[in-house]
Amino acid sequence: MKNTLKKLHFVIFLSFVFSGYSIAQNAQLSKGPINFGRVQAEVWGSYEMTPMLFPRGIWKFCVIVVPRTVRQGDLIEISKQLYSEHPGMRVRFFSDKENIQQYVDRDIYVNDSTGTAREVAFPDSTWVRNHLLGNINNRSQQHSRQWMLENRYGSMIQLLF
Repeated sequence: MKNTLKKLHFVIFLSFVFSGYSIAQNAQLSKGPINFGRVQAEVWGSYEMTPMLFPRGIWKFCVIVVPRTVRQGDLIEISKQLYSEHPGMRVRFFSDKENIQQYVDRDIYVNDSTGTAREVAFPDSTWVRNHLLGNINNRSQQHSRQWMLENRYGSMIQLLF
């Protein structure tokens, strides 16, 4: 009986831990304006995809548009704030809205393994280079899947813990 009770407590503990992780991962910001200290930004929206490199999960990205004047130091501070308030939330940072929907649709298409996503051309590479500023993600095998701000190519800018 004592062993059964210990096992039950352990199962309850694990379900609590993993449900908390799941909630943190799925917590999203509301669409609209958001303030990061002196930086006024906008939550454009969010989308889900199953990444090719990690096909066992669904990743939900929050898309945030920051002013064109935001520099890497500001982006690091914003990312640290987001990570502390919303651990487990994946984010894409853009500085222009013009081709975000096309970028999102292409990201979903490229990672689609079901064959149901419609084919979409990649946005103009100059636009992507100029306006996709970074991502909050934990996909790095090199850094043991730790949460970080990374550039558009997946290279680490700053660890977020």
